[in-house]
Parts: sequence; C-alpha cells; structure tokens
Amino acid sequence: MNNLIYNARMALRDIMEVNIFTQGNDKVHLTVFPDLVWEGTAETQTDKVIQEVLGRLHDMDMDIVGGDAGIRTLLDGRSVEIVRKVA
Repeated sequence: MNNLIYNARMALRDIMEVNIFTQGNDKVHLTVFPDLVWEGTAETQTDKVIQEVLGRLHDMDMDIVGGDAGIRTLLDGRSVEIVRKVA
C-alpha cells in the first residue's frame, strides 16, 4: 500500500487540484477539488483536470475504481479508490 500511495503522489505531483489520501485500510483514495480549478468554466476545466489525472495514473499502471462511474464520482467532488492496473 505504501508503494501505491507513493506512486500516485509522484504521478500527480504537479496537479494541485487533487488530494491523495488513505484512511488506514490499505486503500488509496483520490479527490479532485473543483474549487481550485481556475481557468475556463469550472465544468470544462474540471473535466480536463480529471482526464489529465487519469492519463498520468494510467502511465504509472494505476486506475480508478468504477471506470466511467468513477469519473462521475470525481466530477461530483467525491473520492474514488486508486488501484493498480490488472495485467
């Protein structure tokens, strides 16, 4: 688990609109803060930020739980779990 949270933080280190955390249950969670998005309309820019987050996670062989439902969860300002991609 420590490796997963470290990798997630490294992958997303340049994106200030995210929070990566664990609740002590060996699960790593991600939240996007749309209030920190400052360019363009909130909806459009938040979508771009989420796509950038997903791209960086995929580059590091990670993904979010739920697929499209997970993206909707992030757009709603709630957290999703980060997991390793299955080979």
